[in-house]
Amino acid sequence: MRTRANPAFSKISFLLFHDDDREQEVDAAALPESVDQLARAADGLVGWPALPGESEQSKLVFHEYADSMKADTVKLVEAVRDKQMDNARRLFESLHRKCDACHHFFRYDDLAVMGRSGADGAGR
Repeated sequence: MRTRANPAFSKISFLLFHDDDREQEVDAAALPESVDQLARAADGLVGWPALPGESEQSKLVFHEYADSMKADTVKLVEAVRDKQMDNARRLFESLHRKCDACHHFFRYDDLAVMGRSGADGAGR
C-alpha cells in the first residue's frame, strides 16, 4: 500500500496546498491523475487479502476505515474533476485524518518488519 498510495498522496497534498510556491517539476495537470491513483489504492484496501490484526473486530474496523477511505477518494475525484478546489482541500484533509487514525491502529512496526529488535529504537 505504501508504494501505491504515498507518492499520489504527497503529490496531491503539494498540488492542493502549495500551488503558489509550486516548482517546475510538479505539473498541476497531474492532480486528477494523482487523485485517480489514490482512489485505486483505496479501492485495493477494501479487498486486501492479508488484513492486519488477529481478531474479527480488528478486521471489521479495518474494513470500516477502508470503506470510508474509498468513499472519500471517490468524492475527491469528483471535486477535482469539477474544479471545486476548496471542497477538494476539505475532503483531502478529512482523508488525511482517517489515514492517520487507521495507521494508529494498523501500521506495521518498522523494527519487526525489518527483523530488528528493541523497543527503545536502538539499531535504527
